[in-house]
Amino acid sequence: MESTPHLYISALPFSPVQSIIYKEFSLKYLNLAHIVDGGEPCWPNLQLTIGGYLFTSVTFSADGKRIASGSWDNTICLWDAETGLQLGSPLTGHTERVTSVAFSPDGKRIASGSHDSTICLWDAETGLQLGSPLTGHTEPVTSVAFSPDGKRIASGSDDSTICLWDAETGLQLGSPLTGHTEPVTSVAFSPDGKRIASGSYDKTICLWDAETGLQLGSPLTGHTDWVTSVAFSPDGKRIASGSDDKTICLWDAETQLQLGSPLTGHTDWVTSVAFSPDGKRIASGSHDNTICLWDAETQLQLGSPLIGHTEAVTSVAFSPDGKRIASGSHDNTICLWDAEIGLQIGSPLTGHAESVTSVAFSPSGKRVVSGSYDNTIHMWDCPPDDVGSLFSYHIPTQALLPLCYSPNPSHALLDSNVYTHITDFNTQHIRALVGLQSGGWIESPEGHLLLWVPSYMPSPSLYLPSILFVMGKHTKLDLSKMVHGSQWVKCNYLQDVVGR
Repeated sequence: MESTPHLYISALPFSPVQSIIYKEFSLKYLNLAHIVDGGEPCWPNLQLTIGGYLFTSVTFSADGKRIASGSWDNTICLWDAETGLQLGSPLTGHTERVTSVAFSPDGKRIASGSHDSTICLWDAETGLQLGSPLTGHTEPVTSVAFSPDGKRIASGSDDSTICLWDAETGLQLGSPLTGHTEPVTSVAFSPDGKRIASGSYDKTICLWDAETGLQLGSPLTGHTDWVTSVAFSPDGKRIASGSDDKTICLWDAETQLQLGSPLTGHTDWVTSVAFSPDGKRIASGSHDNTICLWDAETQLQLGSPLIGHTEAVTSVAFSPDGKRIASGSHDNTICLWDAEIGLQIGSPLTGHAESVTSVAFSPSGKRVVSGSYDNTIHMWDCPPDDVGSLFSYHIPTQALLPLCYSPNPSHALLDSNVYTHITDFNTQHIRALVGLQSGGWIESPEGHLLLWVPSYMPSPSLYLPSILFVMGKHTKLDLSKMVHGSQWVKCNYLQDVVGR
């Protein structure tokens, strides 16, 4: 608070009452504006933005304390999930883009797959590479997964094979698993770790014995185009697969028979499938811009497709309690959905400047992490169940929060507004947004002139915050005890100069 402290202290009343900042400082600065009605208990949904380079994969550790990200800059980065700070330097060892990252179940190791055709193992605490890159594939690695006991790693590749690796020694277990005739797009272990499912451009799913590496029966045929995603149900009895043929197929993991007909409802290819934690529902994302929910038992579609994205959906994930779904899209946004009733929770989460490639819930379900081609990772704080709407932080280059005075001079109302990325105050949209009247004045309801922003100023000589909190509802302020102007230093209850 040593640099322009009045700017920071004036924001204190708007800090959520449960925040550390509010609890620590609110009693020390009593002569400020006070929220009478409309304040929020917790911080809103976008909490952190993490910079990097074209993130392709993001995942939480099992304890939710760390995030691992893979990137097109050939590196893996580790991040503190609480602070958003990078843990150490980027992990370097790959020579081409990283396509997939996975934490071991105990959180001690990370596996990464790359276009350089290798898998690397890393100590998640120290960031040191464990041994040399694992070589066995002859084409880019597309997917990596740890077994539930953490002892093995499965990797899929454009060379049409799956490789199994000893997660401790890094040694390849047997020869590559051959059965697919085209690139492998997705690999997944069954919950008991005994089987592996793989999807491929050859339109099939293959099942493998995770111990012996032998293929279990013949490839599962039912799709008429590329298989893009495979997932086991939580009990391991079924497999769901998504395909470019616009359908989802369900399979009996024991008999390997298709369960019913393909699930039809999407109008473009399916990019991602996920089971709910209780195994009763399936969520699917598609290039038709929608998410569909399905009853895993009856295979009937639950309601209408979830509409909120304006471009292709790239990734879907259930929260650990199964109550919510997160979806990422080429429209640069993440949407949260009520998984029970299929309604969107709040507005799309905006902050990314390019396509969102991956979304994941933290183990606690309280946060969502998203990776994007815009070189950033965003972490979103999910609102508690008793919050009726979703509030958001936005990170613009310039923005202004308008203040409208009420007829009572000792109170004020903050009016909710739509966030905009536009930074030029000369445009009609931004000037109207902040209430600029004729001549550039912001006026009170009584017509009092409050603030003037000249039209000739491309960048107003005002302090414009790098983080903007857009209020989700009207907020009533008590200004009766607020000191301002040259008296601002008396905001401290000891009437000491702030910063001394």
